[in-house]
Amino acid sequence: MIPLSLRCLRWKPRSVALIVAGLCAALAVRYPLLPFESHDYRLSLSKWWDFIVDHGGFAALEYGFSNYNPPYLYAMAAASVLLAGIHKLLAIKTISIVFDFVLAFFVYKCVQLKYRESETIPILAAAAVLLAPTVVLNSAMWGQSDSIYTAFLAACLYFLLAGRPGWAFAAFGLSFSFKAQAVFLAPLLLWLLAAKELGWRWLPLSALVYLASLLPAWLLGRPPGDLLSIYLKQVGAHGRLSMNAPNLWQWISNDWYDLYPVGIAFTVAAVLAVTYFVRRSRTRISRELLVLLAVFSVVLTPYLLPKMHDRYFFPADVFTIVLAFWRPRYWYAPIVVGLASLCAYFPYLGIGRILPLPWAAAGLLALLAVLGWQLLRNLWSARSGDASGAPKFSRTFADSARTRPATGHPVSPPPVREREDERGPRTTMTALNSA
Repeated sequence: MIPLSLRCLRWKPRSVALIVAGLCAALAVRYPLLPFESHDYRLSLSKWWDFIVDHGGFAALEYGFSNYNPPYLYAMAAASVLLAGIHKLLAIKTISIVFDFVLAFFVYKCVQLKYRESETIPILAAAAVLLAPTVVLNSAMWGQSDSIYTAFLAACLYFLLAGRPGWAFAAFGLSFSFKAQAVFLAPLLLWLLAAKELGWRWLPLSALVYLASLLPAWLLGRPPGDLLSIYLKQVGAHGRLSMNAPNLWQWISNDWYDLYPVGIAFTVAAVLAVTYFVRRSRTRISRELLVLLAVFSVVLTPYLLPKMHDRYFFPADVFTIVLAFWRPRYWYAPIVVGLASLCAYFPYLGIGRILPLPWAAAGLLALLAVLGWQLLRNLWSARSGDASGAPKFSRTFADSARTRPATGHPVSPPPVREREDERGPRTTMTALNSA
């Protein structure tokens, strides 16, 4: 495989022009939004910045002045030094905008694994992310940091597709260290572990990365109990079943707020039900099925969980773009999810309302039904004799799944031995023709 640095030197002029045009367009659409001050900025982000500046930069991390986990505050402290000459609003938004491009890079890498000999298609996928309305609004207008943890979730997906589980679990731990919403991808890891596509030995790596991210704040004097309880305090911070998220709880009155533990239990039960189907299936997980499972995970989890915020479908906004490039028949998925997210974004940002949130929730429910049906068909098609012997998505798969230069379609990999366990032979679909 050609290293990225050498591959860049070999890009065709047309590809270089496309990259430059995409970068210019991404910056151009963000520039007019930079002066906007959101409610979150005035209520929290601006005050956190002032506290950091007034208390000597990194020395401020000794105090529990924010309900965010320390890694984002490290970024703020670093920006307060490196970007000291610009207005704090622009400095705060710069942090998130930088990670917009990191996110686009990992989307590029994910799609590049599908189209190895194409320069254009992965670049278009990265551009689609950079120009996605919710990605632009989230960082440049809202000043929120969802692109940071989602960038590491995209890195996790890339490393899974590339057959590098250690890096995947490390990326997931890093994502979780920025935002608890990284758990939206946790079902995917559980499903892969249950299917024996990943080894349990990698699981502690995520916890180690998370604990390591707290270490600088602890060394600066913040109590460990305070650091470890940040996410628990966030859970109890709001008393609403839905914080304007287009999910299941749009149809349930907040008078039933005391039932939110039931909603959490229902979500866990749904994830475990999928785990059962994945575990019992005789279909080994190919790359395309892996991408489909990842999308199902980041849509299903925030859709079922109570107390979700309007921004929490951000990973789904991005992962559905990856799915649409991996499997173009799902072109509608990023449109459905992106439109539902905008229905939640616009009222908060004072832009207006596209559709009532219950309608947006209905659209996501329909998408979940379609994705769930496709997953069920693919996971159980081996019982009907439709699957062919092909290696799993791990390193063996990464080495064998080549692409044709003209079309980018996978070349049939060499046959491998079927794995047998107590349930009998287990096989993988080669190209997921039914997906």
